[in-house]
Amino acid sequence: MTTRIEVVNDFLAANVKPGETLQDIMEKMGSGLPFGCRDGECGTCIVEVMNGMEYLTPKTEKEVKVLAAFPDVGENARLVCQMKVQKHDGLVRLKY
Repeated sequence: MTTRIEVVNDFLAANVKPGETLQDIMEKMGSGLPFGCRDGECGTCIVEVMNGMEYLTPKTEKEVKVLAAFPDVGENARLVCQMKVQKHDGLVRLKY
């Protein structure tokens, strides 16, 4: 059982199993999203979750803190390096 991840900027999609990090998924897909620190410290990998937030792990404390430093992002902003797919049979659409 998988969840479909779509990266609209890159016209990429993949079906993935729960437990995989979005950073690993997007790197395997060949996404153009840059990654800086890879540990949720810099905010380089901010994306907008266009739909499917319920299929992702909740925001970490570190993620909330870093996103607060970017006042122009909305409530659907997430850090790719901090998210994992947590449920199957869904669709997650991301935009960076």
